This record gives sequence, C-alpha cells and structure tokens, in this order.
Amino acid sequence: MNRNRKFIMNITGDALMIYGAFLLPSFVLSVICGEMPVTRGVGFISALCILGGFYARQRAGKIEAQVRPRIWYMTTFFTWIMLIALTVPVFYTGMPQHSVIDALFEASASWTTTGAGIYDSASMPYSLKLVRATCNWLGGVGIIMTILSLVPTRQFLGYGLVSTEFPGPSFLKSGDPFRKGYRMVVLVYILFTMTQFILLALAGMPEFTSLLTALSNTSTAGLRHIDNGMAVALPMRIKIIITVFAFLGSVNCTVFLFVMERRPKAISNLSELKMYCSRILVTSLILAGLIYIDAPGRDFLRTLGDVLMQVISFFSTSGYLISDCGRWPDACAIIILIQMFIGSCAVSTGGGIKEARTIIAVKTISLTIYKHIHPSSVRTLTFNRKPLTNDQIVRANLFIVLFMIFFLGGALMLSLDTISVADALNYSQAMLTNTGTSIGELSKPATVANFSAFSKIVMCLQMIAGRLEIYPFIMIFLRNFWKSDSAV
Repeated sequence: MNRNRKFIMNITGDALMIYGAFLLPSFVLSVICGEMPVTRGVGFISALCILGGFYARQRAGKIEAQVRPRIWYMTTFFTWIMLIALTVPVFYTGMPQHSVIDALFEASASWTTTGAGIYDSASMPYSLKLVRATCNWLGGVGIIMTILSLVPTRQFLGYGLVSTEFPGPSFLKSGDPFRKGYRMVVLVYILFTMTQFILLALAGMPEFTSLLTALSNTSTAGLRHIDNGMAVALPMRIKIIITVFAFLGSVNCTVFLFVMERRPKAISNLSELKMYCSRILVTSLILAGLIYIDAPGRDFLRTLGDVLMQVISFFSTSGYLISDCGRWPDACAIIILIQMFIGSCAVSTGGGIKEARTIIAVKTISLTIYKHIHPSSVRTLTFNRKPLTNDQIVRANLFIVLFMIFFLGGALMLSLDTISVADALNYSQAMLTNTGTSIGELSKPATVANFSAFSKIVMCLQMIAGRLEIYPFIMIFLRNFWKSDSAV
C-alpha cells in the first residue's frame, strides 16, 4: 500500500471512530426512550464506524505525513462524503415514512450546518434530534480539526490538511505553534457549547432542548429542533443567550486565541472583526429605520433590539427566525439578501463568501482604480496590516467568482422545478451559504419537502460545496486531480 492510501485510510479511519463514538449518546437515548427504529440504525452505524475505523487504521499502518496537497483535498472530500453517506441510513431508519433522498438531504444539511430540512421537528424521535445536533457540531467545528485535536498521533499534521477544510486568506495566525492553535480552537468551541447549555438551562429552557440548542447554535446550524427554526416565541433572556453564542460562533477563531493570550492590541488590528461588527451594527440601524418609517408607532429601541438579533442570525448563517421579520418592508429583505452572500468571518463555523475575502476584493478594486489613475505608483495590498501575495489575492477573488457561478448555476437547475425564478435564486443562495433560510419567505424558514428529487440532490451538492468552500468540491472534476504522483 502506497503512502497516499495510507494517509487517506488513517484519517478516514480516525473520522469513522470519532463519529461512531459521538453517536453512542444518541444510541443510549434511543434505548431509554424506546425508539427502536433509531436504535437499530444508530447502533448499527455506530458499531460499523468504530470497527471499520479501527480496521482501517490497523490496515494502513503508520501514517506518512509527506504527501502532496491534492491528497489533503482528496482526504477531506472523501471524509465528508463518507460521513454524510453513513448518516443517511440513520435518518432513513428513524423516519421510514420519508424517502432515501429526503434522508440524504437531512444528512447533508446536518453535516453542513444548513438550517433547512424536510422532517418536521415535532415528529422526529428525540434520539434522531440528538444525531442531527451532533452532526451539526462536528460539521461546524470540522471533523478534520477534531481529528487533529483529539487523536494524539495526528497532532503533528498541520496547516496543509486543516486548510482544506477551512480554506481562507489565513488560518490561526496567532503567533503560536500551529498544533497548539487548533487544539485551543476546539477547546474554545467545547467551552462555548458547555457554557451555552448551562446558561440556557438556568434561563428556563428544558435541559434536552438546551443541549440541542448549544450543539446546533455553536456551529451556526440554526434551531431546527425549536418549531423547525421558528424561535420568535422564546423568552427574551433566552433569545439574548442564543444571539450572543451565534455571534461568537461566526467570529474568526483567531480572536479567541488572542483573548486567551491576553493580546488586546492584536485583536484591535483584525480588520475582519472590525468590518463584521460594523456591518452588523450599520445594517441593523438601517433596517430598524426602514421598519420605523413603515410603522411609525413602534418603539424604535425595541425594534432595533429585535432587528439586531435577527441580523446576527442571518449574518452568522444560522438562519433561525427570532423576530417577526415576515412583516418587514421588502427593502429589508433585499438588504439582508445581499449581506447574506458575505456571511460570517473566515475560519469560523459560519458560511458564505466570508468577510476576509470581501475585504480583499474591495481593496483589490480600490487598488486597481488607483493604479489606473497613477500607473507608475507602487502600492501593496495588505490584510491585517500585512502584505498579501499575488497568489492569496487571486485565490480570494477567484473564490468569489466561483461562488457566484455555483449560485447562478444552482438557481438555474432549481428553476427546472415548479418554482419561480425568484424562489430558485433564494433557495440557491440559502443552500450555498449554509443559511437555510429563504429570504423570499421571511415569515418561516425554508422548507424543501415539496421539491423534486432532482432539486433536493442539487441542493445537497450546493450545501456540501458551500461548506467545503468550493475548492475541494470542484477539484474532483479535474483530470489532474486523479493522476498518480508519478504522472503529476
């Protein structure tokens, strides 16, 4: 067995064992609740993952770290597709009244942290809700990141492999050794999850619902377990807790490393954080103003608070509805639609184009115009006060182009279904950004139960492409990607 296969088998084997272990609480819950269909499905998949992962690691032997970058991408893509495929039988056996395609959609939405679904939350078994929340957390934090943090023998692997799951202009540039960095990030998300669970329980939310909320909200996966994403009726104290942790989940995790290292000056230099916070505040003020003009009798401060919480839900790509935004003016929907393309910060649990790439694109446009006016000038494009290489600039700007191609291409294929062009654009954007909320229907989260099987598959592909940030997804269609090392 060559070193490439050893590498892939080792990482996928680790992913299988971790997923199998994370399914055990759902298995125990299904036994306690007497949910036998889920017990059979979860028990079989859990055992299969643990035994299969152990066999793969033993069969592959010692891992070889020196592999080509294409093997990193191949490993990440195969791992994600494998875990989604293994989750399909769990949903299918747990909800047998639905089709395999429906189960595939639910599995894809769960792993990609997309706040959309086909299953009615009220009819789902408790243990299946926990499976979905577990997949949300693993997908949001990143299964590759989790492997490198929890498996001691994998901690020597570093930037190259993790960057295929969290691509972007930079990753964990905190000044610390990379191994310490990604382990601390996983620890931070674990602490966020535990803290949110405790606060929600203390605020009066039932313990099980608090657990599902903490797992799903930390990963900005929405709140499908709460009335299919309709969280308007929740008490204000619970809304505030959910909003705070949705925001934290959508912030670049480098911020938390700087906080733990007590480096406030480094935080103040993060242009992405500044822009993200400014965008949230400015958009909230504009939307609150539009709503107040449309209905002058409203309390402006109360309206601003409701809008701020909803804006954070949209911008973090969580996608739950926490205020009565179905009554907002149409102009508000257009503003939100444009902003949702950008999404959250890079290296976070949120989706979208990301704030960092948007900043680079804007600076590229500004610099290009400046050089047209001053052709002989010498200026360098910087990000966080550091110069960017041409390769980083091209990658960031090309990603935006690819993102829009996937968005329009997905909308074109969805328009073949019995929906309007506007709905096709809305649902394509909702799936690709992993938000799951169609702006065309602000009164309720997106529902795809009535779509054709073809449209559901298209949306599954969009969710996976959006979560893996397109590059690993598109590489599998390139001939050079599949060539052996000797042929490259």
